[in-house]
Amino acid sequence: MTFSQIFAVLRARWMVALAAFTLVFGTVTIITLLTPKSYTANASVILDVKNADPIAGMVSPSIASPAYLMTQVDVIMSNRVALKVVRTLKLNENPDMRARWIASTKGTGSFEGWLANVLRINLEARPSRGSNVIYVSYQAADPGFASAIANAFVQAYLETTLELRTSPAKQSKDFFDANTRSLRAALEAAQTRLSAYQQSQGILVTDARIDVETARLNELSSQLVTMQSAVADSGSRQAAANAQGDKSPDVMASPLVASLKSDLVRQQTSLEQLTTRLGEAHPQVVELKTGITETARKLDAEIKRMTSSVGVGNAVNVSRMNQVRASLEEQRGKVMRMKAVRDEAAILERDVDNAQRAYDGVLARMNNTNLESQANQANVSALENATPPSLPSSPRVLLNVALGGMGAAAVALALVLLIERLDRRLRTVAEVEHLLQHGVIGAIPSFKKRKPSADVSERFRLESTPVPALPNKA
Repeated sequence: MTFSQIFAVLRARWMVALAAFTLVFGTVTIITLLTPKSYTANASVILDVKNADPIAGMVSPSIASPAYLMTQVDVIMSNRVALKVVRTLKLNENPDMRARWIASTKGTGSFEGWLANVLRINLEARPSRGSNVIYVSYQAADPGFASAIANAFVQAYLETTLELRTSPAKQSKDFFDANTRSLRAALEAAQTRLSAYQQSQGILVTDARIDVETARLNELSSQLVTMQSAVADSGSRQAAANAQGDKSPDVMASPLVASLKSDLVRQQTSLEQLTTRLGEAHPQVVELKTGITETARKLDAEIKRMTSSVGVGNAVNVSRMNQVRASLEEQRGKVMRMKAVRDEAAILERDVDNAQRAYDGVLARMNNTNLESQANQANVSALENATPPSLPSSPRVLLNVALGGMGAAAVALALVLLIERLDRRLRTVAEVEHLLQHGVIGAIPSFKKRKPSADVSERFRLESTPVPALPNKA
């Protein structure tokens, strides 16, 4: 259907269209004017997601996620926050509210829960695009009540956020407090064991003292090696002296032995000369033989003394070696005992250190959770408080009237077209030509309204459309 046809239908059935338009438009206007006015109060909160937490010292990764804003919106819309609003404003003490609850639910269920659900119906919380602001709106018939409820929801949300932050910290504080006491007892027990062990050993084992004793052990070991070399040398000299005393190096190195040997050789030479010259019985020869015998006796005595002195030296070296060996074994045992004591003490000291670290770690966590449990502010704060609105948010008279007019026009047009479809008539020349597939020769005007001055030529108009040729039947 073309616009000209629609216009022709509306012109023919304008009374029906006008009645439908008037009915719909009037109904919308009356309903709009009779609808009670409602007011919407707006408040807002802002979330701090950039600055680090003053207690934890870091920014939680979950705060920067887009889901965090939606989580806060869900918290604002939660029943927990609504119940806090009910208790803060003492709505549960209002007799009118209780009467409405009894009339609505026959007294079944929770009165505070029913009030919370009623308040949540007209509550709206939405995050702002591109920012960390959440807008809280509440709609009510009284502007003061709407602003009071909006501000109460913001305050209840701030308190709930703080509770959600501090409640886990309070529970953790109790847990860490119990662990701190047990770890303190374990630390004291470890320190007691270490002190008792040190007192039982009678020494305070340190690395410096062990180093001194170890150095002494090394020195004794070096002395033992030196004494073993000296014993080997003196032993070989004693063996040589026992086998051939006069040819041993110690005897030959003696000046007295050398002097006695020289005297003996000189006396023997003189004896040979005197014996040849004076004879065996000459007193000088006899005296010289006696001197030779005495010199030989002195030489033998000196050789024996030197040989015995070599043996004594070897015995002294052996004795000193044995003493050094005994001292070395004693020092080795002492160092081994000190190392064992040190190792045992080190184990006890490690137990004390481990207990101390565990106690310090839990104590630090307990202090941190204690601070968190005493926190008086969260990372959210009120940005704007709601004020009683001066203009109602609904109904919007101009918008409703404009939409009612558009809807009435649409209903009128639809009704006219429906009636025209049930009672189809030819309204325009184009419809006739399209239906008959022939051009229109003339059109008879409507005689419902006659004009006195109109004659037949004006009332009967011939169309300028050429008459089609008749088919030839010859």
